[in-house]
Amino acid sequence: MKKFLSVFTILFVLLLLPLPLFAEIKLLSPVQGQFANRQMLVIDNSAGGDFFYSIDGADPETFGFAYDGPVLLDVAGQVQLNVTRIAAGGKKEKTSVSYTVLADDAAKASYHDFIQTFFDGGILNYSAGSELVIPADFSFYLGLPPEGGEAENFSPARTLKLSAASVLSRYVPCTILDSERGVRYRFIIKTYPQSAGVYSRRDLPFEITDWETITFNNEDLIYKIDSEYWGLPKEPVKIDRTVSHMISWQPLEYDSSNPIEFFVLPPKPEIVRNELEDGSIIYSINGDDSYALSVMNEADGSYSELFNQIGIDAFYGDHVYGNMTLGVFSNSVYQGKFNISYNINRRPPQIPVIKTNAEAFVSRGSVDVKISAAHGSELYIALSEPLTLSESELSYTPNDEIFKRVQTGAYKKVKGDSFTLHWAQNGLNPVYYKLSAYSKTDENVSSPVEFAVVIDQSNYYFDAAADAGLADGTAAHPFTDFSQLADALTKQRVVKLSVKGEMKINSAYNISANFEITDNGDARLKFGPDGSLNVKASTFEISDCRISNTADISKKSIQPLIKLENSVLTMKNCVIAADFARNGTVIEASNGIINLSDVMASTNAVSYTSFISAVKSRISIKNTSVSANADTSVIISADGGNLTAQKNDFMVTGGNGRVAELFGVKATFKDNHFKARLTNTTSKIQPVYVNKATKLVDENNSVQGF
Repeated sequence: MKKFLSVFTILFVLLLLPLPLFAEIKLLSPVQGQFANRQMLVIDNSAGGDFFYSIDGADPETFGFAYDGPVLLDVAGQVQLNVTRIAAGGKKEKTSVSYTVLADDAAKASYHDFIQTFFDGGILNYSAGSELVIPADFSFYLGLPPEGGEAENFSPARTLKLSAASVLSRYVPCTILDSERGVRYRFIIKTYPQSAGVYSRRDLPFEITDWETITFNNEDLIYKIDSEYWGLPKEPVKIDRTVSHMISWQPLEYDSSNPIEFFVLPPKPEIVRNELEDGSIIYSINGDDSYALSVMNEADGSYSELFNQIGIDAFYGDHVYGNMTLGVFSNSVYQGKFNISYNINRRPPQIPVIKTNAEAFVSRGSVDVKISAAHGSELYIALSEPLTLSESELSYTPNDEIFKRVQTGAYKKVKGDSFTLHWAQNGLNPVYYKLSAYSKTDENVSSPVEFAVVIDQSNYYFDAAADAGLADGTAAHPFTDFSQLADALTKQRVVKLSVKGEMKINSAYNISANFEITDNGDARLKFGPDGSLNVKASTFEISDCRISNTADISKKSIQPLIKLENSVLTMKNCVIAADFARNGTVIEASNGIINLSDVMASTNAVSYTSFISAVKSRISIKNTSVSANADTSVIISADGGNLTAQKNDFMVTGGNGRVAELFGVKATFKDNHFKARLTNTTSKIQPVYVNKATKLVDENNSVQGF
């Protein structure tokens, strides 16, 4: 087992807490969890005592190791660490922690070099004033996990830095998380001063304690304070440290050649505390360059390095506080001490929590958003202007360039620690909304959190070959079944559907939205035996699609493929092939409007078929070819309303048939071709039947087979 011993005899720990009467074991590392690197054992031993540990669940006193400084626990897998502390008087305290190591040296990751800085040893050495760059792939957390089961408040990767004046040597636990790879590393940042202080001391034959007490410790010398008589003081002497004093000494046995040495004690100086703009603290002596400061080792009262000033700082995300004893030296001679306290809190507050009813980046309804900061925190919110989108073919992913360009406005503090928003489309086009929020306590600010959403209640995509498990109707994840669109067809104002491949319609669907279907690549609509679209009080537009159906011979009648009630149908550049078992109608309308252009259609049945059956409707057909084939076949059957047919080819085949049967209709047929292939020739059949209430304009139409 390798051991890495501290070069300091005392640990300045992450959190310096007042010691309870009976100190508990303060375990800085490891902690519970799963990590991708072996863990360091670091114990705060400032309270004293002997520590023993085991890593296999055994009794540390009997089968463990003595702890004398931070040590790498060179084990992987499931680890059970037990620690025992034997305090003065034999009192024993125990603690344990279970954790898991699944080693991952990030060999193929872009941050491999950073992982190697601590992977083998568990400690990353850091000098104050330098930069510690956390790779952008990570979020990070400093310190021990919060108490009470709260989650660690990870912050986005950033560059960490301590003030160059900071002299604290500390062990700072750091956890980094790569959520994309699902790995978590935990290591110890060991901080050092930027440069070593001065270790030299001047050896004098007296000691100063409590500033005012001088103890003369060499009986072979005689002493004099200021202008007093020479003497050999046996007891400590009190002096006034508000003024300077000269302490002189020479050998006890007088000789005219004996040198007289002296040291001038300066008045007791003032200690100065400066808090810099970056939040760091610097302690210095209000005096000349002869003064220096040193941090006392609380365990034995000793001092080591001397510094012109003592800086205290904490990393972003860290909180350090406590008490410290600073020794004051003048010309390398100890003068006295000052007790100071410090509290530097750079731990950001909890990132605001955003709750919303939006299930994904694209929402099909209005969006409610609630932003909440931790209790007692201030909440700041910045909003973008709503961005109205006109390009329906956008894939709607957060990384689209159009969204990256959207900026939020200035942050504003809201009243209280929560705020709610309601976003809606407010028009026919999709709208993009974005917000950013952060929380603040005192001078600490959390990392910002952003939320963005596209509210698109109109544009949907269908692809028969897409992944059904991801389908949400967006271009990136199209619907794969027409039933997925059912809610939108009855709840939204406008539905625009881009279709790729074959879309099966196996049930009767009600449509109250203004519905538009366009081709996105070999668009085919396949109606099943029970499939139909019932359009009510809305519009239905379809273009560049092939439409067909599947017959069921057991059904004597069937719903029309498209039924209009007080609605408008517009069809362009479509191919329709309808096959009914016995009877069937392709389009049925009541108080509707039908506009067909550049359509090629055929309808077939055993007994009866019609292409359009309409009541009190307005029909316009141009540049279209329609054929009907059944024992009785009719292309257009209309009762009331208006009909205009121009430059079309109409053909009926079977037993009996007509191009149109019109009752009380105002109709115009112009430049059409009427064709028939009928087996019932007992009586001459007119291509267009009209009753007396019908007004017909018949211009330049050709007739064949009637």
